[in-house]
Amino acid sequence: MFRALQSYLSNRWTRKDQNYLYIDSTVIDHSEEKKLKSKVTAVDIFCGCGGLSQGFTKAGFDVLLGVDCDPWAIETYNRHHKNRGVMKDITDVDAKFIYSQTGQEKIDILIGGPPCQAFSSVGIAKWRSLGRPGTLDHPLNNLYREFLRLVKEIKPSFFLIENVERMLSISEGTVKKAIESELNETYCVNFYRKDAADFGVPQHRKRAIIIGNKLGIRNPELDPTHGESPADRKRHISLKDAISDLPSIRVGGGMPFMKYTKNHEISGYAKKRRAKSPGIFNHISRDHNSRDIKIFNMLKPGQTSKDLPTGIIPYRNDIFTDKYKKQKWDSPSTTIMAHLSKDGLMYIHPDRTQSRTLTPREAARLQSFDDSFVFEGYQTHQFRQIGNAVPPLFAHFIAKKIKRSIQSAGCLR
Repeated sequence: MFRALQSYLSNRWTRKDQNYLYIDSTVIDHSEEKKLKSKVTAVDIFCGCGGLSQGFTKAGFDVLLGVDCDPWAIETYNRHHKNRGVMKDITDVDAKFIYSQTGQEKIDILIGGPPCQAFSSVGIAKWRSLGRPGTLDHPLNNLYREFLRLVKEIKPSFFLIENVERMLSISEGTVKKAIESELNETYCVNFYRKDAADFGVPQHRKRAIIIGNKLGIRNPELDPTHGESPADRKRHISLKDAISDLPSIRVGGGMPFMKYTKNHEISGYAKKRRAKSPGIFNHISRDHNSRDIKIFNMLKPGQTSKDLPTGIIPYRNDIFTDKYKKQKWDSPSTTIMAHLSKDGLMYIHPDRTQSRTLTPREAARLQSFDDSFVFEGYQTHQFRQIGNAVPPLFAHFIAKKIKRSIQSAGCLR
């Protein structure tokens, strides 16, 4: 069986049907791309493994280039985006470099998610613990300026920035004011605060979305499609909807590739993630020590460290109130973060019979990646890529809204 699997995974083949391109067991859906007679071009800065690019490609955009400094993220990006990813420090990227890589001197949309850890509450707490209270002094907090620099150099018709919600309020709105100051003369800029769960992603992920255009048209409205109210919205996608169909595995169990198991009940969300995938990749559990497994079993779904008796947790409860957190079945998960690469204790599986933290594939499902999307590198690299990514479903929604604005205005080729 192992030899058959090895042969299957190493069999590099390409076949093109009417609407689908199959590469290395990965399926790229081109059916929606045909709807745009003339492709709108995009470049993805801080592309990571390609969550934004995935969403924009599915919406019919031609993503010509992805740039990131993480080698494993670029490996993953190139697996799924026609080898268009380049590993490069953003400070060494300029308009000339982008034009040379894409073969074009007109880029319609510049998209990107500058590293956000320094803007997050976890990042701020870590920075302050090192005796450095000025969060804007964090070196990662200036990377958004590199994106603004490229906007001014390339002058795309549209731009999109995705980041943590705190980006807009940190230091009395310093970042927001800087963006307005540098771009408002040329671009109509809108700032949005949105939760990815309200757009069909099975995860509460509050983000700042910044959209600008220089075409003299209104930026799109981003009205939620899911939620408890009003009544016309669809219900949130729960963690159960997202991962309950995946094979049950114990601590340290799983395989790089697994066939789907037969399930009597598979949610519509899970069916869509399964579509066009030969099976399940990256579904391997971490090993856990006996102390952690004991704590996992003591917690009920939705409970955290603070719900346990004093003396059980080997950390200070006044600082690490949610160091351990068991996820709930019946609601979207908490925010999937790159910290998953460290220990994953905030992402304990709700099924007591499994007594473990989430696998990379389960985290990817919660981020709305299709099962055919394979993550390269060791498990720590996979978790970091997944946690840093923009959920493809969320990106797809935004991309479609921008595309409709472009088409209705008739401003681009």
